[in-house]
Amino acid sequence: MVPLYFISNQPFSGKSSMCVGVSKILAEKGLKVGYMKPVGTLPTRVGGITTDEDAQYISNILESKDQLEDICPIVVTQHYTREGLKDDNFSISFIDKIEKSYKNINKGKDIVILEGAKSVEDGYFLGISSLKICEKLGAKAIMVLRYDADIVDLILHSRDILGDCFGGAIINWVPRSQQEYVEELILPYLKKKKINIYGYVISDKILSSVSVREMADLLGGRIICAEDKADELVETFMVGAMGQEQALKFFRRKANKAVITGGDRADVQLAALETPTKCLILTGNFQPSSIVLGRAEELGVPMVLVNYDTLTAVEKVGDIIGQVRFHEVKKIDKIIEVVREYIDTDGILELSKK
Repeated sequence: MVPLYFISNQPFSGKSSMCVGVSKILAEKGLKVGYMKPVGTLPTRVGGITTDEDAQYISNILESKDQLEDICPIVVTQHYTREGLKDDNFSISFIDKIEKSYKNINKGKDIVILEGAKSVEDGYFLGISSLKICEKLGAKAIMVLRYDADIVDLILHSRDILGDCFGGAIINWVPRSQQEYVEELILPYLKKKKINIYGYVISDKILSSVSVREMADLLGGRIICAEDKADELVETFMVGAMGQEQALKFFRRKANKAVITGGDRADVQLAALETPTKCLILTGNFQPSSIVLGRAEELGVPMVLVNYDTLTAVEKVGDIIGQVRFHEVKKIDKIIEVVREYIDTDGILELSKK
């Protein structure tokens, strides 16, 4: 079977989720599945080895027994970038290193699932773009694309760029309001163009959520209570900048939320705690009153202190929600459920036999 390379045109498109879900379901079918991320862009150190953060996490989920050096043979660090720009010959052996690692991963496997870097362009100047890797390994590429008004253009463009390596596409994060449009117009059009679409995935709040802990890390904040609840998932956020009575009515509109408010607004904080709230983000680095702190601890609602003013915190949280990696155990079962429901894994398996 040829390897299948899940790639995208931008970060946070769902490549990692697809790799996990498809790998798990193919394993359920009795196949021995290998996983590899040829080019990593999220350097981390594990046991003295530089690898990719997502690659390490996914290999653990898939219980891979392969060596980390083979699972992610090239990690594009700042050093690699600088040296590659200075010396045209610096990266000459990179593609061969990837091929060698692939051969190690492929031993004893029925199929190998490859995960792309942030986008198809990553590694281009180092000679390890998605197209170069596909050509070297004989892989078929499946584009995982976030739904966009220009989704048809993006898919056609991807096919033209990848040529014979293009195997098809998956459309991710489709708003429910666009589902009928996708089914009645986009999919029939792409079928006429003989482009395989292996499924589309409706936007899901759980998959676009973020844990309290990761949100605190990304905001540079400090969790000051109920840290045992820091792995709870936040699906949305609300801003508290009104009186207590108004706040109570306002906060009841949404569950599984983070409430962002000034650290000196005890009235708003208490109102938020009386509604389904996953965490409070307190801006201005103000320590909350002992009454609020005690109530939050009692209810098991983490409070996160951040240095930002409320407006800046709102902007940053807006960027975080929906653009996070899936490093929360609670998401894995949901990912498998979504892939099982929406993705044609039998069709993907047939692609690997071509």
